[in-house]
Amino acid sequence: MLSDASVRCWGANERGQLGDGTTQARTSGVTVRDLGAAVEVAVGRAHSCARLASGPIKCWGANDRGQLGDGTNDQRTTPVAVGALGSAKRVGAGDAHTCALLANDAVSCWGANDAGQLGDGETLDRASPVSVKW
Repeated sequence: MLSDASVRCWGANERGQLGDGTTQARTSGVTVRDLGAAVEVAVGRAHSCARLASGPIKCWGANDRGQLGDGTNDQRTTPVAVGALGSAKRVGAGDAHTCALLANDAVSCWGANDAGQLGDGETLDRASPVSVKW
């Protein structure tokens, strides 16, 4: 994240995880397209997410396990909004899942869930956010 709240990424990009609209690897930083003012970034194995200053989260890259949270399993080379999430205070990413601490202090997660990593009491992958059960 840069001082102007933009995000730059580099490295492997076969799944679009750099967010520049391509799947071309980059040896120097490229700006994530169509993101907005970011205040936090989280990266998984082949996906990336950013929490925006206004509260929402956008993600891009691999989405075969639903880790972008947009309700699909479509790979994205530019950011898409996480659906039905609301305002977030934090975002974190695992290998193929993502979680957010919401403004109301609830936690929601989405993506791979084969080992129960979403905390919803199930082991089914989720392409949209689900609430963590405490």
